[in-house]
Amino acid sequence: MKLRIATLDLFIGYEAIAAMTAVLLLDRENRVIFCFLAAVLHELGHVLMMLLCGVRVRAIRLRLFDVLIKADDAPSFKADVLITMGGVAANFLFALLLYPIGMKVALPHLALGVFNLLPIMSLDGGHLLEIFMDKRFSPRTTAITLKVTTFVFLLPLMTAGLYVLLNSGYNYSLLIIAIYLIVLLFLKNR
Repeated sequence: MKLRIATLDLFIGYEAIAAMTAVLLLDRENRVIFCFLAAVLHELGHVLMMLLCGVRVRAIRLRLFDVLIKADDAPSFKADVLITMGGVAANFLFALLLYPIGMKVALPHLALGVFNLLPIMSLDGGHLLEIFMDKRFSPRTTAITLKVTTFVFLLPLMTAGLYVLLNSGYNYSLLIIAIYLIVLLFLKNR
């Protein structure tokens, strides 16, 4: 589904709509809504930082497990770092602001912020690593280092996801995210 808002193109994948609808309908403890809010505020943190850095947002694409924000021009090194950190900063700020209300609303922000700092391709930490490596190393060295680092971090993440699933009997979210990130890693190898 494609929407045009002023000069911004917003693409929403049908699989994302279907998955979100199913999860919200099945969420009996209303925890997913707080996670969804944390994710939305994370992405708005990136968009706000883009605007503050003078980078025009051209398109936003909502997919099953991620959001892709496109700009008209490539940002400068400093702007790229600030934009990348904007989402994590938004999560940490809201975790701090929402903590007095309760951990149920603050924890998703904190968890998403910390998770996004992992040096894994497709996450903010992986993008930060790429930004800094691009300044000093060849594109080939940067690409190899990113893939190896991603794989090294995803193995324990996948193991932890499997452990959580086996001990809880129902919580498979970390395992699914780890598998998704591994699939993305191999798709980028093509």
